Amino acid sequence: MSLTNAATKNALATLAPEATDAAWRIAAGQLVKLTRAPLVATLSRNLGPGDEALRARIAAFLDTELGTAALSGLLSIGLSVLPPVAIPGVSAQALPKLARELRVQAMADAADVAADLLMGPLRESLAMLILTAGAQPEVLPSPSQGVVEFGAPAATRVG
Repeated sequence: MSLTNAATKNALATLAPEATDAAWRIAAGQLVKLTRAPLVATLSRNLGPGDEALRARIAAFLDTELGTAALSGLLSIGLSVLPPVAIPGVSAQALPKLARELRVQAMADAADVAADLLMGPLRESLAMLILTAGAQPEVLPSPSQGVVEFGAPAATRVG
């Protein structure tokens, strides 16, 4: 019985800090969602008043991973430069913690986009290699000397 109580206490001790981290992550995500629409309205009003196509393009960009990363980074900068403000019922460390979470989120989202740009072609190539493993090499016509066997050294000519 005491082993079960010890395991439960250990699990709760582990979950408490993780739940706090999750709460900050949720708050950061909600702040990004909350500020997206007003930012779209402000940008479109100042950059192209009455231009619904511009408004749609701004909204579409901010809905992408890279747009979310940029917005998270901007919000983080904004929160970081705010002077310490006493908000009733809120810890003095709330704004710096939220700014840090937004920075981490921005870096992770932007790095994920960069990783997709680099790894996307590699994943496609590996998938094609796996799908065509054991198949006969393709034979492509050569404009100058008949046919070149795909995958063969340049000096090897067929035909």
